[in-house]
Amino acid sequence: MQTRRRGLPPMTSLPVFEAVGRHMSIAKAADELCLTPGAVSRQIQNLEAFLGCGLFERSHRRITFTPAGEVYWGRVQASLGQIRAVTSDLSVGVDQKPLVIGSPRVFLQKCIMPVLGTLYARHPDIVVKFVTGGHEADGLDGAIHVGEAVGKKGFVCEILGDADLTPVCSPAYLRRAPPLDTPDDLERHVLLRSAEFTRNWERWLGPRASRIFSNTRFIDLESSGLELTAAVEGLGIAIVRQKLVKQELAEGQLVALFEKEMVHEHYFFMFADPKLRSDSFRFFRSWLRDAVAE
Repeated sequence: MQTRRRGLPPMTSLPVFEAVGRHMSIAKAADELCLTPGAVSRQIQNLEAFLGCGLFERSHRRITFTPAGEVYWGRVQASLGQIRAVTSDLSVGVDQKPLVIGSPRVFLQKCIMPVLGTLYARHPDIVVKFVTGGHEADGLDGAIHVGEAVGKKGFVCEILGDADLTPVCSPAYLRRAPPLDTPDDLERHVLLRSAEFTRNWERWLGPRASRIFSNTRFIDLESSGLELTAAVEGLGIAIVRQKLVKQELAEGQLVALFEKEMVHEHYFFMFADPKLRSDSFRFFRSWLRDAVAE
């Protein structure tokens, strides 16, 4: 007669069993592991079913180890401790690698670069490489994007801040230009746009876009961000994320137009769940949220 060999126990149950045994409480283990008490109980039951013996004695308000459970818990805790230690040793090497962060170029220039020194002041050993352009989040440690949240399994997508769209121009342009009382008047004005962000005008104008595009004059610029420089120089009206021109608006270099017509969008930071295991990444994420909020 051939004896059936048991393989490894349900691996997801072992950290749950270790936490329950350490706290001697289903509720406290559930809180630590961010699970429901019911889910914790099911994991313990699965492990007991696999082993063919009880691990805990259960009464109305408390649990205690069975003799077998106490022995098994000691072995499991020691083994998990060894795994945590070797994982920590390996992670030191991982944290020494540069973080590769994708960002829209103008957001990087206007929102990150002015405060980047504070990141290195707080974490002198951190190394970050910023890349611009349409990189997929899968190939990066994190990616900043604008528009709408992306729902992707295994990824976190969190709001960084407002990315409201509004037209702007210089006070000098406004003084010499034709009347500008309503958005419909834009068809008699010079509009600035970059090849990368033509959709921003379409998004803001909505149903008016086709008519205004057929009548207005455009100055097209290849690189995003140049339309801001052109607007400050009085060459026409640019459509921008208000967050990117806070300084120019405060200093009177630019004037926001039709603020009641503002289109509300957001900047998002997207990354894969496992990135949170890295100390360097957690430091960067916390710094980024604080920096963008300022």
